Amino acid sequence: MVIKRVTVGDIEENAYILDYDGDSVAVIDAGAEYEKIKSAIGEKPCTHVLLTHAHFDHIGAAAKFKLDGAKIYLHRDDIKLLNGVGNLSAMFGEKLDEFSPDVILSDGDNIRLGECDVKVLSTPGHTDGSVCYIVGKTILSGDTLFRMSVGRTDFPSGNAQKLYDSIVNKLFKLADEYEVLPGHGEKTTLGFEKKYNPYLCTN
Repeated sequence: MVIKRVTVGDIEENAYILDYDGDSVAVIDAGAEYEKIKSAIGEKPCTHVLLTHAHFDHIGAAAKFKLDGAKIYLHRDDIKLLNGVGNLSAMFGEKLDEFSPDVILSDGDNIRLGECDVKVLSTPGHTDGSVCYIVGKTILSGDTLFRMSVGRTDFPSGNAQKLYDSIVNKLFKLADEYEVLPGHGEKTTLGFEKKYNPYLCTN
C-alpha cells in the first residue's frame, strides 16, 4: 500500500491517492483539479472516492471520478450539505458538478480495498458527518485534525464541543505512533498533537 498526496485548488486541499493493490487506486477527498489528480494517478483506474466531509474543497472533483466509474463514499450525516449553501461553494463563488454518493457510511464501517482495510471513524465537529479513515497506522483526518490546529466549527453543522470530543475521546485514544494525513497542511502524528497542539494538548 502506498499513499501519495496531491495538493489541489485555491484553498490547497490535500487529496490522497491510495494505491491499494498496485493495479487500482482510491482517492480520499477528490477536492478539485480533476486532471491534476488523474495525472498523479497515471494509467491506473480510480475505483473508489472516499470523502471525509462534504465541503466543496474536498468534493469538487468527485462527480468526474464518478463518471469514470468510481464509487463515491460519504457519511450519512453530511448528505444534507450536498448543496450550494451546505458545501460552501456558493459562499466561495465556486461551481460544483452535482453528484450523489453511492455508499452511505456510518461509524465503524469497514471498506475493503483489495487486501487493504479502511476503517471509518465518525468524528463530528467540523461538520456533523465528518469522518477519519484509518488505514493501518495512518489516519486520513480531513478537516478534523491538522498539525498544530483543528478544523473550523463556524460553518453549517459545525460544533466546537463535538470536535473537541471527537479528537480527545476518539482519535487521542489511539496510539501515539499513528501518522496523521490532514486535509490541509503537513502531516503529523497523534503523539505530537497530544503534546503540542495548542487547542488540544493533554499534557
